[in-house]
Amino acid sequence: MFPLTTRIGERMAEWSQTVNPVSITTGLLRETRPWQWYKQGVMFLGVIFSKNLLNAEAWISLLIGVVAFTAVAGATYIFNDINDLEEDRNHTEKQHRPIASGQVPVPVAVVFGSLLALVGLGAAYSLGPLFLAVLLAYLSQNALYSLYLKQVVFVDVLIVAIGFVFRAIAGVVAIDVFLSPWLIVSTFLLALVLALGKRRNELKVSPDPEVCRDVLGEYSKQNIDQLLVMTMATLLMAYSLYSFSRTSPAMLATLPFAFFGVFRYHHLVHTTNIAGQPECLFTDRPSVVNLILWGVVAIAILYNVPEIAIEVIR
Repeated sequence: MFPLTTRIGERMAEWSQTVNPVSITTGLLRETRPWQWYKQGVMFLGVIFSKNLLNAEAWISLLIGVVAFTAVAGATYIFNDINDLEEDRNHTEKQHRPIASGQVPVPVAVVFGSLLALVGLGAAYSLGPLFLAVLLAYLSQNALYSLYLKQVVFVDVLIVAIGFVFRAIAGVVAIDVFLSPWLIVSTFLLALVLALGKRRNELKVSPDPEVCRDVLGEYSKQNIDQLLVMTMATLLMAYSLYSFSRTSPAMLATLPFAFFGVFRYHHLVHTTNIAGQPECLFTDRPSVVNLILWGVVAIAILYNVPEIAIEVIR
């Protein structure tokens, strides 16, 4: 028994000398894509547009839901990177990801990803079976995407966009409210615009697109540009119908901000590489200012701030 213990100790010592725990920890954190946690922001649509912005109980449920979705999304990123290991090593940017570069060993990534999934599903269960069902549907969709659907042209970007729809639905289910179908459709179309923009950027920066991602060989810049224009036009129409369908016609005042946001993104897609990392939109000052103004105006209208202010003055 003692020789066995000695050998185990020797192996652990060798492992500690060849592997840097700090490096692995930072690598695992990077694998969860903290810069993409903004995607869970879609879940806040429900609490804002259902007029529950000041409902503390709703916020507690929503934040638990956000934690659950963030954990499960992190798990899907990890398992997707494990599945795409060889493909990522041939990609100009993805070759630097922790798993592809060897910073994080695959067995360690498997264990960490499994723990994240368990934590996320446990938190989802605490919100009820319906929220858990939404999260399981999202997880199943990502599994299908990683194993097969990402290789099917057009379906790959549609699946990415549907992932945002699951987030919007999860935000509604978490607080048990109703959200306009037009707002859900707008969320889908906005996510589709971002997904198409990202594919266009990949074609632009990849010297051999098919080596980096098999499905990229089926796309062309001209084709994606046409799809972008079509999707952007449909997005603006869907959001206009949502604004028009609201009980308060004042919601139409938010349309200029929606149009500017779409026009600005179209401009950036064709003049910068920002489409490759949509989170970089938060570094584009005009886009950020426009988003803030849209939010302020929308909340002011939804919560009757002008009327309340007038009553207070009187």
